[in-house]
Amino acid sequence: MVNFFNRQTWQRIFVVFQKEVLDNARDRRSLLIALIYPLMGPLLLSVMISMVVTVTSSKKVVRETLYVHGIEYGPDLVAWLEKSGITVVEAPSDPKQAVQRGEMETVLLINPLFSEKFLKQETADVSVIVNTSRLPGLIAVNRLAGLLGKYNQTVWGERISQRGIDYQVLQPLNIKSVNVTSGAHISDIFLYMVPPLIIFNLFMGGVYLAIDTTSGERERGSLESLLINPIERWGLMTGKYMAALLYTSVAVVVQLFAFKFGFHFVGSSGSVFSHSLSLLDILLLFLAMFPLMMFAVSLQFIIATLTRSFKEAQTYLGLLPLVPAIPGMVMVFAPVQTQDWMMTIPAFSQTLLLGQIVRQEEIMLSHVSLSVAGTMLISLALLMIAAKLYRRETLIFGG
Repeated sequence: MVNFFNRQTWQRIFVVFQKEVLDNARDRRSLLIALIYPLMGPLLLSVMISMVVTVTSSKKVVRETLYVHGIEYGPDLVAWLEKSGITVVEAPSDPKQAVQRGEMETVLLINPLFSEKFLKQETADVSVIVNTSRLPGLIAVNRLAGLLGKYNQTVWGERISQRGIDYQVLQPLNIKSVNVTSGAHISDIFLYMVPPLIIFNLFMGGVYLAIDTTSGERERGSLESLLINPIERWGLMTGKYMAALLYTSVAVVVQLFAFKFGFHFVGSSGSVFSHSLSLLDILLLFLAMFPLMMFAVSLQFIIATLTRSFKEAQTYLGLLPLVPAIPGMVMVFAPVQTQDWMMTIPAFSQTLLLGQIVRQEEIMLSHVSLSVAGTMLISLALLMIAAKLYRRETLIFGG
């Protein structure tokens, strides 16, 4: 019968733990995955946020510039634009090519018949040339659409008023928009990308140690000599498991602090990034993810034990992080309303909790309890399966 409370057994487990930690500390690949790889996601996201913040929150000049092709065809429109604080500049002869090359964000194209139709109080035509594949182009066309809409309403109101009619009476709706995001930036959507990046890194942090301590030692022939040491096999597996869990924890902590410093440097004053990820947030994130770390390492040990070679284990475990990260990437564009049953699913529940913490949303204690309890129970079950697999004599051969 297994005795979990034997002091001598735990001393041997700690010896195995120390051995694996020190051995992998000397391995560049383990250190790369635990210390360097976690920095890649925050670095990439910080660069993207910085670029978007620069485009969307740069201070406006006194007069905004608008390139117009056919200025001479719409003197009234041009005069109204300049009165509205817009500097109108003649566009190149080939405005489509200019926008496509990125020389300018948008070009307003005035139809040659604009003035003729305008004087007849008929509907005049204008076109907007924009490259919607670029974020600055999208922002510029939205501003221009607002200006043209305001001009359209102004001229329409004047024409109706000339006929002795109050044009406001003809408006079926008076639309006002209320922004409930407290001035949140367009770049805030990047906060939705944080959870899947953390989940992906979590499943990568201790993966090399999990492979090397099982499949790697099997191929090197050192696993058989370890099994004849005076320690139960579940104890041997536990020592290795604890070492992999430590490396996973280190990778997660490194990434969390990388996100914190990245947001601090790219977050402009008043943006959500300027106050994201406090030390308390980092602690909450780590505690929320710890059950998932146990789940990930348990799963890694099961796969590493069942596979026959280091390369086979590396293939399967290299693909494993994609599975829990995909739902988070989908939720970047299609957020879901959190429900109780979702919090019982490992990885998915942590993705939801991480998102709520990062975005400073209210967190329900019942959701946290369900997530922690559900993932912990499944993790312990997987750990028991891994320990059972370690007891098999086929362990030294794999499969």
